[in-house]
Amino acid sequence: MKIQKTELAAKLNKIKGVVPKKGTNAVLHNVLVKDGYLIASDMAMTVKAKLAGDGQETFLIPERAFDLIENLPKGEVEISAGRDNTIEIRADKIKNSYDTMDPLMFPKINDLEEGEELTVDATVLLESIKRVAYAIPAQATNSILTAMYLCAEDGQLNFVGTDAHVLAWDTVAFDGNLKLLIPKNTVDKLKSLGLSGEVQIRHNKSQAVFITKEYEIYTRLIEGEYLRYQGMFRELPIHTVASRAGLLDAMTRAKMCTEERSPVRFDLQGERLDLSIKDRTTDYHETVDLQECLSEPLTIGFDAKLVLETLKAFECDNVGISFDSPKMPMIIEAEDSDFKVIVLPVVLN
Repeated sequence: MKIQKTELAAKLNKIKGVVPKKGTNAVLHNVLVKDGYLIASDMAMTVKAKLAGDGQETFLIPERAFDLIENLPKGEVEISAGRDNTIEIRADKIKNSYDTMDPLMFPKINDLEEGEELTVDATVLLESIKRVAYAIPAQATNSILTAMYLCAEDGQLNFVGTDAHVLAWDTVAFDGNLKLLIPKNTVDKLKSLGLSGEVQIRHNKSQAVFITKEYEIYTRLIEGEYLRYQGMFRELPIHTVASRAGLLDAMTRAKMCTEERSPVRFDLQGERLDLSIKDRTTDYHETVDLQECLSEPLTIGFDAKLVLETLKAFECDNVGISFDSPKMPMIIEAEDSDFKVIVLPVVLN
């Protein structure tokens, strides 16, 4: 195989995170080169990256060769398979060989020829995924919570994530039907690949694949029924509008003044929000101006980190903020999209 170093290193960097750090299946600690693709797998997820180089050889690149490839000089790289499961890497005046494994030992990929499929624009897909992904935990006692719910119905495509403390929901217009529970590690990989063009999604009951001109991402799906999230978003009686950047900056300053997990206190009245954080060493106060007068005063507490992460998930200039009572969740809504988030309150001392 002959290929430009920049092309090979860039694609390898995109997919090498899939290679498991531990595990008894040693062949998975390699990247497979086959049919013009780089292929990495941890069994639950497999990512294929299309290469621009020539050649149709099949061989394995061992994990210990990744750093060498990254640090080769610019120009053409030649990788060839040798006898007894070895490969040789040549570039400029550099030559090195590695012991590897039989590529036939690498797990085969189910191409999902049977099942349903639909197509969505990559920009639309990634924008919504990035908004809700922060709300999906890496681990949870309920496996459903470690998934993004991708649901197409009634003329819209829904993206939902929750850790039971925040619930993020984004929608875009879409004609189709789909219900998938996509694991968080697959969601994170979709975010990082930089997909472009159209994304074809094929799926059956247990697996799905996302296909573009450059990548194919195969993933197992999480089984189960997602929570009924739509009814949780209702119109609340206490409403205002705030500058997202202004509130985000205030929350950032407040949070950096404490090393403890102290809640942030919101005292809302009229057209002002007085936020404060207090612990053993800090007593921080800041006033944020609001753009709409509140119908009634309210004091409520939140996990400061959750509020901060939620505000970062929005990209609009202003956000709508709604409340009901000190024991009921806050709803934050974007001014330029259908993105909205529920944030549960905490008890203030």
